[in-house]
Amino acid sequence: MTVDLHGKNAIVTGGAQGIGKSIAEALVRNGATVVVADIRKDEGESTVESLGPNAHFVPCDVSDSDQVRSLVDGEVERFGRLDVMVNNAGINSNRAEDRVTVERYPDETWRKIIEVDLNGTFYGCKAAAAQMVKQRSGSIVNIASIAGVVALRLQIGYVAAKAAVIKITEAMACELGPYGVRVNAVSPGSTLTEGTRELFYNDKEKAERVVSFMPLRRPGETFEIADAVLFLASDAASYVNGHNLVVDGGWVCGFNRDF
Repeated sequence: MTVDLHGKNAIVTGGAQGIGKSIAEALVRNGATVVVADIRKDEGESTVESLGPNAHFVPCDVSDSDQVRSLVDGEVERFGRLDVMVNNAGINSNRAEDRVTVERYPDETWRKIIEVDLNGTFYGCKAAAAQMVKQRSGSIVNIASIAGVVALRLQIGYVAAKAAVIKITEAMACELGPYGVRVNAVSPGSTLTEGTRELFYNDKEKAERVVSFMPLRRPGETFEIADAVLFLASDAASYVNGHNLVVDGGWVCGFNRDF
């Protein structure tokens, strides 16, 4: 996908690898200047080196509101404005002891996921909105998940966080729209990353079970999620506000395909 983002300044949290890296690549490729924010210093610096002079790395833990505010303030100080904020940073747990039913679900896992996936998104939205309201323009894109659309078993913290991300996206779209600021979400389905390969796709039997729910019968690629973000970030989506764009190969519509 090609759009015109020349002269636009963007931040991508969790941009060092996986979906976030592909989002940063897509934004830079289409003309934007991008700050890649992540807790992974080595991977983040490697990513921006591969992206060239229009990418910069800033270490940031999104669960710390002060760090997120500093991240946005630094972008504004450097470039004078913030046009695109992509709140992509998020975690889930692949540990067997965390993939359990609710009565055994660890409090620590719940808190950690909520702190990063929900609180981190809120902090990013809040800091970005403060600047975008002043400049009367901007696009915020929050990365949610199909886990926030259809309930997935044995990961209740992740389900709760991502469902909340979708709802705060809608609420902020109502609040910020009158100031010319659009807020949307992208909900990826199962997407090929290092994490999902380890969890599902390195095991043929597991992989077949996962894709059996998908009408396209395959997982997504990170660039396919990035293209959805690129659309929502751009002027091509100038009348799209408060929307959750599901990019899942049909997982949601095929979830109960046998009933």
